[in-house]
Amino acid sequence: MTELNKRQRALEEKYFLDFERAIRVRDRRNRILAKWAAQAIGRADTSAYVDEVIKAAQAEPGDDDVLLKVLGDLQAASVSVDEAKLREKMRAFLFVAAEQLEAEE
Repeated sequence: MTELNKRQRALEEKYFLDFERAIRVRDRRNRILAKWAAQAIGRADTSAYVDEVIKAAQAEPGDDDVLLKVLGDLQAASVSVDEAKLREKMRAFLFVAAEQLEAEE
């Protein structure tokens, strides 16, 4: 194997590891968000709500499905939050999730 092939393979492996980590961080973020939202809307069945949010996250790539699900549920429960504030909360939870995974590794 040439040096170029070794470097190319190392970059591919790093890409896949980074991609897998990003998926784990986003999944953890969604769980943290769902727990926060369940408490905010007064849902006693937190684990069921987490499952609902995870299911919404799997519908399509990206964060829009999760955002719309949680935003809709918060607004239906008369919780004062707008899209911008929820996106900010999601961004903050993304950092929390990344720090938690980092601490576990």
